[in-house]
Amino acid sequence: MKDKLILLFIILLAIIPRLLFLSNVPNAITQDELHYALDVKSFQFSGKDVLQQVTPLDVVLFNFPKSEPLQAELPYFLQMPIFFTGGFSMVNLVIPNVVIGILTVLMLYLVTGEFFNKRTALIAAILASINPWMIFISRTGYEAGIAPFFFLLTLFVLLKAKDNKILLAIPVSLLAFYSYIGTKIIFIPIMVLFMLYVYFFVNKRKFRTQYIAVFIFTVLITLLFFIQFKHFSLSRNDEFLLPSNPEIVRQVVSFRQATIQNPFLSVFDNKYLMYATVLTKNAFNALSFNYLFTGADYFFMLGVHGLFYYIDGIFLVIGTVFIYLKNRKVLGLLAAAIFLGILPQVFHNPDGNGNFAPHLSLAVPFLIILVAVGLDAFLSKFKKDKLYLATAAILVVYTLAFINFMYIYFYKFPIQEGTFEVQNRILAKYLSLQETNNPITIYSTNAKLAFREFIFYQNLYTSKTSSIINNDLKNDKFVYKNIMFRSCNPNIKETSALTIVDLSCTLLPNLPSVKIVQLKDSGNRYFIYNDKVCKKYGLKNYVSDLKLSDFSIENLSSQKFCQAFIISN
Repeated sequence: MKDKLILLFIILLAIIPRLLFLSNVPNAITQDELHYALDVKSFQFSGKDVLQQVTPLDVVLFNFPKSEPLQAELPYFLQMPIFFTGGFSMVNLVIPNVVIGILTVLMLYLVTGEFFNKRTALIAAILASINPWMIFISRTGYEAGIAPFFFLLTLFVLLKAKDNKILLAIPVSLLAFYSYIGTKIIFIPIMVLFMLYVYFFVNKRKFRTQYIAVFIFTVLITLLFFIQFKHFSLSRNDEFLLPSNPEIVRQVVSFRQATIQNPFLSVFDNKYLMYATVLTKNAFNALSFNYLFTGADYFFMLGVHGLFYYIDGIFLVIGTVFIYLKNRKVLGLLAAAIFLGILPQVFHNPDGNGNFAPHLSLAVPFLIILVAVGLDAFLSKFKKDKLYLATAAILVVYTLAFINFMYIYFYKFPIQEGTFEVQNRILAKYLSLQETNNPITIYSTNAKLAFREFIFYQNLYTSKTSSIINNDLKNDKFVYKNIMFRSCNPNIKETSALTIVDLSCTLLPNLPSVKIVQLKDSGNRYFIYNDKVCKKYGLKNYVSDLKLSDFSIENLSSQKFCQAFIISN
């Protein structure tokens, strides 16, 4: 009963930060998430994607929708039950990841319990439930949020299965393969790592035939994908870092230009040496304490907060040393899994600077296990009379760290400018307030994205409109009733119609306007000419006094919306 109550507490601890204010933070949908949402609704109404080219069965066979660069397969199917029964909303967008994120906490408990004692497993689950990265990614629609669960489930099946039950790893690992585009490049090595560990150290060289069968499947599914990938017209070929990458070549040229001419120039300054240097830099950047515990990146825009808490860094070191002394076989598995987990980032970034948090999706859970081992080892050094005091002190530190993260996430992150930009959500709400059928024109540097986001935020994709919207997207015609989205036009003339112009468009009309701005500093994003909706409310000269409730943008009254997000200066 005690163990069940602790697990129940852990589940609640995982649920609360993943469900709280889910429609408000993050404050916007990203292009990758939007791609899934629109195609899933199109599957519902037409049986094909928005461009009417592929079916869900095609997706399973790696023939992807071509409206955007390819994404992983599984998220389409996880979102179908939600979007087939409900409309577009920020909550419906991320609820599959929320559920998977909670299940990942439980799966981390089970996997850790296979390697260590129950207390370490409980600590790992608690740490996972409040881990900044795992909370952050669970509240998005990014495919990286579901990958850890299915890879951990694959490892758990391999650890537990005997004889022919080992073949259950085939369908489970297939789900893992389908879960994230970034981890496909490491699928074979990480499956081999899992199987070698279990074969030699768990099952003591038994069931070789079954493991060979799983290995053959692993190779075949990977080959099938890459054969299809090679012929995909909008593939991510240029995102996989090779020595021929233009940025690698540019760096070689730059280094040679800054070097005195000498006979060894081609020996020390060539694309292969530069390539090795960049890969090494990427690996160190991905695992640097500055990145993991303080800085993070432009995707994980939390200011001075990293993917982990500061205190996690202490126990990470303790855990690594402890396992090295006690069980080097497990340390080898965890270290190899972490190394393989960072490879999607290592082979992605050509300049050797910065990171992209989703690319570390498989490294984070195994780092959490190391932290849990370190925390358990630390507490085990205290005798019973002092153990409660030490535990209480650790709980206080983690509670304060968790509260600080939640404060930053809910009260600072929504106004940052990075991957999640809210201006098109504000624009969509503004357009919904127009009550006349007069023509409205929006000029944007990315008219297609602005139009697609407008469709999402206003939940306009229905059985009645789907064929029209699909046809417009297929023909690059971005119109909904009287609203037209167009690419930037340098000859925008004075007009009495409502006209909205992206700041990035050149030669803006010198006319009175109200503005949609970026929230962190009220910098202009859209100029609104001939506004008749918001100007009557007495607008501010800059964005100020925003409340968390204001980010339920679609539910705001016209007056509250205008005074919160539209400025007159």
